[in-house]
Amino acid sequence: MSSLAAPVGANNVVRMRLNSHTTLATKMALLAALLILLPSAWSRTKYKVLHNFGASGDGTTPLGPPARRKNGVLYGTTFGGGAGQCDCGTVFELTHQADGTWSEDILHNFTAGSDGSNPWGGVIFDRSGNLYGTIDGDLSYAVGGVFELSPGSNGWNMNLIYTGFNGDTGPGVLMDASGDLYGAIGPGEDDAGAIGELSSGNWNYSQLYSFCQEEYCEDGFAPQGPPIWDRHGNLYGTTYYGGLHDCYCGVVFQMSPHGDGTWSYHILHYFGSSATDGERPAAGLVMDADGNLYGNTAFGGAYNQGTIFKFTHTGGRWKESVLYDFPNCAKGCLPGGTMVFDKAGNLYGVSSGGQPDCGGYTCGVVFKMTPQKNGKWKYSVVHAFDGTDGDSPVAVILDSKGDIFGTTSSGGTYNWGVAFEITP
Repeated sequence: MSSLAAPVGANNVVRMRLNSHTTLATKMALLAALLILLPSAWSRTKYKVLHNFGASGDGTTPLGPPARRKNGVLYGTTFGGGAGQCDCGTVFELTHQADGTWSEDILHNFTAGSDGSNPWGGVIFDRSGNLYGTIDGDLSYAVGGVFELSPGSNGWNMNLIYTGFNGDTGPGVLMDASGDLYGAIGPGEDDAGAIGELSSGNWNYSQLYSFCQEEYCEDGFAPQGPPIWDRHGNLYGTTYYGGLHDCYCGVVFQMSPHGDGTWSYHILHYFGSSATDGERPAAGLVMDADGNLYGNTAFGGAYNQGTIFKFTHTGGRWKESVLYDFPNCAKGCLPGGTMVFDKAGNLYGVSSGGQPDCGGYTCGVVFKMTPQKNGKWKYSVVHAFDGTDGDSPVAVILDSKGDIFGTTSSGGTYNWGVAFEITP
């Protein structure tokens, strides 16, 4: 696979997709290049650290958002740490206690053996309560893959349901109504990566589309989040690289099934198409009830600090509109991490920027985008991290009450990240 460099999540968390021998120390050394900026006033919210990662035997460096079950329990992964000797990561569970605290249980410690190593991206559940996620597979177990954790009478049982090529899988996967899994799975042609499907039951692999190996691949490559569905069964996603030859800034793509197991791949937009267009989407897409697509770019825009964009399907074409150009980093910049809607139609996400005195860097923010009656959107900061309460937010999710949950990849008591809750 070609050497790649693409951010995961937000706050300029730069994760180098290099070769199978890239060490965790190298990746951590490349996590961020952030700016010192002027202070600003932040929204009044109730913020709480649910867990500080990094104690002895605990996981370190979450590189995906948590998943929340109906009982309120949170699940997620850490890229590193754990009880093993290889610093290979964990799958964790956080449970709310009667006294208001949260307790952590480690469901699995990766060992770089038959279970792989270094999970990244979010996790999902099927109807039977089995948990699925993706592994980076660097260090001593040099393959990417998809894992399944199944609850049993003696704990959770690990099964690596797909593996076998020298490169990344994920981050994260998408599930359909039949339990089949979709995402950046498989080597593709010449190890350029692919969008693949794993059929539930036997987990047979099918390649749906292969990205190209050329340096300036027009169809894009290096997706930074799992694709999403529309009501017609089409898949939509973004790539961080590829596209226009004079920009190499990523694309928005659509994949449509033909009913015979084959799919067609279409480019909806080439980023960097104008002087003020966004560049390099570092997250997946989210769709509203009308089928409009929303996302963010880490760079580009009117101020080259990133954008929040919308694509509307009208007249048989997709039209882009920029909802917000990040003007500077004082209230956030360089966004990443897939955004999420609340019931009122507000968008929430994470970015770099924020506090100017965060150990010489800015630690990132959680932001909110509120639609206005005139068709425009209002940007506001929900929370600005200061390092002690987290640094480098990855992404957020919402519960049915509108409470916000998320993770940071660093900061906190041990500087290995936190899980947090924000009550607006």
